[in-house]
Amino acid sequence: MNLIIHSYNPSKTINWASGTSTELFIYPSDGNFQTREFKFRISTATVEADETKFSDFTGLIRILMVLRGRLTLIHEGRYEKVLETFDQDTFDGSWKTRSKGRVQDFNVMCNSSCEAKVVHHRCMAGEKLQLATKGHWTFLFVFDGVFKSDDKSMVHGDLIEFQPTTDLVLDCIELGNCIEIVIMEKD
Repeated sequence: MNLIIHSYNPSKTINWASGTSTELFIYPSDGNFQTREFKFRISTATVEADETKFSDFTGLIRILMVLRGRLTLIHEGRYEKVLETFDQDTFDGSWKTRSKGRVQDFNVMCNSSCEAKVVHHRCMAGEKLQLATKGHWTFLFVFDGVFKSDDKSMVHGDLIEFQPTTDLVLDCIELGNCIEIVIMEKD
């Protein structure tokens, strides 16, 4: 099986005004989050304040999914959206956005050269999870539970990168939640 497991790395955690952000993957590998020089970035974050103002990420599209907690996103002059656990919102990084609520969340940011899709999967022990990976960047973030493919086990905090050559079937060993991320490059 062609897969790479990117295990949680605390050295990739940075502090921001209202919490932390942990980079799980950036492309290209020499991309730079601070200067916004990347095609896409996958991360988790904590929001540790009751109210937060989001940073300006002009030029990027953001997908935010709540992993734990409840968050109200307020896109000034546009709309408000309440996100419960595993709900998501996609929005332009240039929008003036603020939030209410303390959460742990999952984030994907893409520049204009690609687009992303994020899907939550809840799997029972003994269940099989099939992912169609042909032709796209495909990742799976293990939020909780244990998953296995052949002789490789995947646990909490792991981000699995699949090679875009074949479909994949994972065995759920222990009840769990995982997030599928599909990145499609635009022509």
